[in-house]
Amino acid sequence: MKKYFYPAIFSKEGEAYNVKFLDFEDIFTFGNGFDDAYYMAQDALYNMLPEYKDNLPKPTFDYMNIKTEGNEFITMVELDLLEHEKKISSKTVNTTVTMPEWLKNLADINGLNFSKVLQEGLKKELNLL
Repeated sequence: MKKYFYPAIFSKEGEAYNVKFLDFEDIFTFGNGFDDAYYMAQDALYNMLPEYKDNLPKPTFDYMNIKTEGNEFITMVELDLLEHEKKISSKTVNTTVTMPEWLKNLADINGLNFSKVLQEGLKKELNLL
């Protein structure tokens, strides 16, 4: 799964920050303080995923030429699809695997947890560790 970095215009109003995205006309949010506004910006991106499915717009990379007002600045907001998937899909599922009988017997004798070993092996193979 991919990571995207979308430029967002943050505008400060007192202690609050309003956020709008260059690549999404219909996503707006705000937060009390920068950290909260950034969190809310990520949350807004994650919440719009079902609407866009596999048709996410390409992030604007020439944002340096965009003019901002005195109280505005542009920050890249990360959209990590894998992290999002982990958060919303923590349900466990059964899967059937086949292996030589001698290997299963040896693993049973040594008290190995098949689910744990398989998960760790998959994460390593997928470079997720």
